[in-house]
Amino acid sequence: MIPKVGLIGAGGWGKNIGRTLYELGALAGIAELRPELRSELRSQYPDIPLYPDHHALLQSDVTAVAIATPAATHPALVKEALQAGKHVFVEKPLAFSQGEAKELVGLARERGKILMVGHLLLYQPAIQWIKDFLDSGELGAIRSIHQERLNLGTVRTVENALFSLGVHDIAVLLYLLGQAPKRIQAWGQTVLQEGIEDDVYLHLAFSDGIQAHIHCSWLWPEKQRRLVVIGERGMLLYNEADQAVVLHKKYVTPDLSISDEGSEVVFRGHGEPLRLELQHFLECVSQGRKPLSDGETAIPVVAVLEEASRQLEAMRVQEREYFVHESAYVDPGAKIGKGTKIWHFSHIMSGAEIGRNCNIGQNVFIAKNVKIGNNVKIQNNVSVYEGVILEDDVFCGPSCVFTNVDTPRSAFPRDRSEYLKTVVKRGATIGANATIICGHTLGEWCLVGAGAVVTKDVPPYALVYGNPARIHGWVCQCGQRLDFQKDKATCAACGRQYRKEDERVTLESPSS
Repeated sequence: MIPKVGLIGAGGWGKNIGRTLYELGALAGIAELRPELRSELRSQYPDIPLYPDHHALLQSDVTAVAIATPAATHPALVKEALQAGKHVFVEKPLAFSQGEAKELVGLARERGKILMVGHLLLYQPAIQWIKDFLDSGELGAIRSIHQERLNLGTVRTVENALFSLGVHDIAVLLYLLGQAPKRIQAWGQTVLQEGIEDDVYLHLAFSDGIQAHIHCSWLWPEKQRRLVVIGERGMLLYNEADQAVVLHKKYVTPDLSISDEGSEVVFRGHGEPLRLELQHFLECVSQGRKPLSDGETAIPVVAVLEEASRQLEAMRVQEREYFVHESAYVDPGAKIGKGTKIWHFSHIMSGAEIGRNCNIGQNVFIAKNVKIGNNVKIQNNVSVYEGVILEDDVFCGPSCVFTNVDTPRSAFPRDRSEYLKTVVKRGATIGANATIICGHTLGEWCLVGAGAVVTKDVPPYALVYGNPARIHGWVCQCGQRLDFQKDKATCAACGRQYRKEDERVTLESPSS
């Protein structure tokens, strides 16, 4: 017996779902908010009950519902339908976070209901053929997978190009490889509307060295929908437009020569994927079978989308508030203040915090949990290790060195609890090639000369240099050397006045 299915949302893609369910003899009701569209549906399906909202449909005797509403409404509608005791088919994406997706999957399991997600491309006969071919091992080890979904329009006003175009490709990718990615990197460009990426590149790394690359755009001159699989002993090219799969019998041999035995069309598609998808849903509901694209398989898809969205949002914030050179890398979880600039080949690790208006030079490494204040300047080739704190207005000269362990051994790695804290107080300057031995404090506005090796605390305003560094005088906040007459000094450059007592200098009055 064919299950009775109600449709929630009959505009856009929903009208195709409604038509297909009707042809399959399964359409038992339609809920549509827009009166003008209900009027069209009444003439198209005179024998099908129409409802002004989904609440009335869920109170009817339909066995299952198909949800084809805007993506943002999916989690709430799926939850409500499951709670009403209905099996659910929902268009992609299932949810916008792993937490939401897992909650819905758990609810479906608890209620004993089918939850199937409309990952349409999994039902393309060509994709099924490719899956079987890859699993057979005839292509050898998979090296990389490349997917393109490009066209001019349709431009969305709520979701970006990845959410609009790339969800199916992510689902196909994870299905073909049978695993979730280890690493995700998303890059996007916002051109037409603020906060919505029109062009997105998604790069994913998997186990065994496999990489995948997805390009989605609605700003492209030609319509392209292609899948390329690079294997150890050949390459597959799937063109979605003509449903043809071409096997290129070419590859690079171990001695780096090229083997090319030509190419051939190994599969041509047939069948309508939407019809096949909905037939599968009806069979799963009737027979209590687990769908190919059930809610459980949708969770890793949502996880990729969630992380990609987080990275794209971080890029938007970055573009608005701070600058990172394209060759630099800022790990997820690092915090960067407004106006800060991070230059070539630098690496900022997760957990690091950098304040406002800082300048991070070329080839700088900033480790986990390092705290850097505002207006800090770090010149080229400096590594700031965990345990180091740089307060506001600190200057670190080129190639100066910080340490965080006083007895390092490669054979006996130190736990982070053994790192010795180094604090560089506000306004301090560290000259080029100076070395700061860990566990010490450099006082406010001190100046460490080039090449110095600091082995003990440095008092505020002290001028130190040498190996080991010793006090050779005192400097003003502005950097001018101070000339003390007895216990007082006035800066000749800015007029600040200082007092010295027991080899400790304090500011008595600011500049006039």
